[in-house]
Amino acid sequence: MRRELRVFTRLLLVAVGLGLSFCTGTAVGQDQGGASDASKALFSSRCAMCHGADGHGSEMGKSLKVKDLTSKEVQSQSDAQLSHVIAEGQNNMPPFKGSLKKEEITDLVRYLRTLK
Repeated sequence: MRRELRVFTRLLLVAVGLGLSFCTGTAVGQDQGGASDASKALFSSRCAMCHGADGHGSEMGKSLKVKDLTSKEVQSQSDAQLSHVIAEGQNNMPPFKGSLKKEEITDLVRYLRTLK
């Protein structure tokens, strides 16, 4: 009986969570800017070493003169321009076209748009 109650409670919580995500118009694991938890994790694992967790640049990144991803200069670039830089690299930034799928690059651009 107790196990059934726990299963029911978990199912109810999942149903409520899904219902709330539909009411707010966002998918579970996705914020208002269209960036998913997966894109944040991808940024953390592939980009934050140089660009910092907040996009302002880590100490190492600043020594390499990386761009502040929150700056007007970066944020004013089109999605296509940002995708190109990620794929092909620029200055000290290596190209990621060989190690990231096109969808992952698109997700990273969405995530960059959430940085303030």
